[in-house]
Amino acid sequence: MKSYPLNSSGVLKRYDYLWPLSRDRWAWEYLRRNPEFTRDAATRGDEDISEMTAPCAPIRLLRARVPQTLAERWGLMIMPDPDKNGFDADVFWSHPVHPDQVEVHCSPRSEGEVCGIWDRTVPHCRITHLTDRQGREVFLLRGNGCVAQVRCTGLSLLGMEKICMKLTISDMDAYEKKLKVQREAFEIYGDDFDKQTPLWSKRTQILRDGLIVLDCLELGMSRREIASVLYGQDAVDADWADDRGVMKDAIKYLVNKAEGLRDGGYLIELLGGQLGPYQEAA
Repeated sequence: MKSYPLNSSGVLKRYDYLWPLSRDRWAWEYLRRNPEFTRDAATRGDEDISEMTAPCAPIRLLRARVPQTLAERWGLMIMPDPDKNGFDADVFWSHPVHPDQVEVHCSPRSEGEVCGIWDRTVPHCRITHLTDRQGREVFLLRGNGCVAQVRCTGLSLLGMEKICMKLTISDMDAYEKKLKVQREAFEIYGDDFDKQTPLWSKRTQILRDGLIVLDCLELGMSRREIASVLYGQDAVDADWADDRGVMKDAIKYLVNKAEGLRDGGYLIELLGGQLGPYQEAA
C-alpha cells in the first residue's frame, strides 16, 4: 500500500502518533470521542481494576474487581480511561468484536527449551496482562509506537509451570487475514520510532482527518473552519466558494464518515466484529 508524508504543522502535529497504530487502536480513538461512551466511562472507579507487577518480570497485571457490564456493551473487556490515547490506554477488545487478534498457545516448557517469544518480547516491550472474570488471558505489547493485543490459549501465563508460547492461527477461513495481523504485530520490535517520519496511507489519512473533524466539531467550529485546519486558510479562501463544491463535499464526507465510525461503525469497519454497542456477546 502506498504511503506518504502529510503536513503536520501547528495543531496537526498532535495527531502524528496515530500513523503506526493498528485498526483496533484506531477503533479506540473513535470510541473515546463518543459522548455516550464517555458518560459510561465516567462511572469507572479507581478501585474497579486491581493492578500489580509480576514477580518474575516487569509486567503489569490487571484484573477486574467488579463486573464490567458497561465496558462489555462497547466491545471492551474492561473500561479504559477515555483521556488516554490509542497507544497509552489499556484497551482490551473482546474476542467476538475483535476476532483478528494475534493468538499464542501456551504449553509446558521442557528442560533446556527456549521460548523465543518470551525472550524477545520481555526485554523490548512494555507488557500489560489482563485476566478477565472468566479466567481468559490477554496482553498488550507496546513498542516502537505500536500496540498489539495478544490472546492466550492453553496453560496460564501466571501458573507455576514454565511455559513456551507459539504463534497460532485458529481460523483457517481467515488465514491470510490472521497472517497479516501477525506480520503487523512484529512492528513493535523496532526501536527508532522517534526518528521516523510519519507515513500515511489513503485509509489512515482519512481516519486521521476524521478524528480532527470530530475534535473540531466538539469545539464548535464550522465546516469552513474545519477545512482551514485541514487544508490551510489560503486553500480555503481559494476553493471554498468554488462552484463545483469539491472542498465542501470533502468535508461533508469526512464528517459523515467520522460520526459513523464514532457511533458504532468502528465495530464493523475497524474491528471486524458484528456486535453493536447495545448487544451482548454470547
